[in-house]
Amino acid sequence: MSYTEYSCSRLTFKACIIESLKENDVFCIKTPVGSFQMTKGDFYKSFPNVIQTKSYREQGVYSYTKTPQKANKYLFERNETKNIGLKPKQTTPDLVGDNIRRKIKEIGQLWRSSEFNPKISKETLDYWNKIINDWVDAKDMPLIVRKDIKFRGQSFIHPTGREIIVSDNTFAIWVYGQVMKQHTPTLKEIKEMLQNNMIPMLFMRTKDGKQKAKYSKPLGTDALQGWKLCHIEPIGFNSSKSINEIDIHSIEEHFRKYANPYNMFVLPKEIGDLGEIQVFIDEQRRK
Repeated sequence: MSYTEYSCSRLTFKACIIESLKENDVFCIKTPVGSFQMTKGDFYKSFPNVIQTKSYREQGVYSYTKTPQKANKYLFERNETKNIGLKPKQTTPDLVGDNIRRKIKEIGQLWRSSEFNPKISKETLDYWNKIINDWVDAKDMPLIVRKDIKFRGQSFIHPTGREIIVSDNTFAIWVYGQVMKQHTPTLKEIKEMLQNNMIPMLFMRTKDGKQKAKYSKPLGTDALQGWKLCHIEPIGFNSSKSINEIDIHSIEEHFRKYANPYNMFVLPKEIGDLGEIQVFIDEQRRK
């Protein structure tokens, strides 16, 4: 039995975490009102409606604006651990406090509506959302992951036969750059670009990387000048397994979060560190 936890401003189910768990593995959602703790099996039994939503299936996240009554049986006192065979975790003091979190939340709202925040049309976002989902379904298209970045630019053949390319945040930056320019290439065009090494996978080309990388194009002029790209839902695998040991479905879900612009936003580099704070990130979700 494993234990995983994450924090959100309200009850939020994240597919990238939950779907990688086994039925009896436990996950805990820490919110301002308390912590909700359950197994994956509990989640499937109690929240079948969440699993069927477009938000959970395609964007990988479902958030309740108001906590449903059925969730209360999984709620326990903040910083305590429900007795389900796990040892209590040592608690840490809150060194930030609710007042500062509220101010950060307000700053997040200000940036969300700021005239300087690049506005992306829903049509462009929807187009790329479909492209990314079609990409996953096209088994002859390689999937790109942000993991083991010492191998960036290199590719591996997964036991399922699918090619997996390793990048850092470069590929996601390229995608969002295309979105900001309202470029809408077809999947066939993207495949040809990959075959011709026209899509950047490296932030910077090194001598070692040039020798080993199959996909060696650096970010270069595709960089988002003055901007920091951030993800809304975490995209990490939360696993020390090698790429070839990770289930292909987990890789597909990772790619959806990593490459889908619905899961991205940008900040001026001057305030880029705000993109690491959950209460700020939560305000950047597109309604």
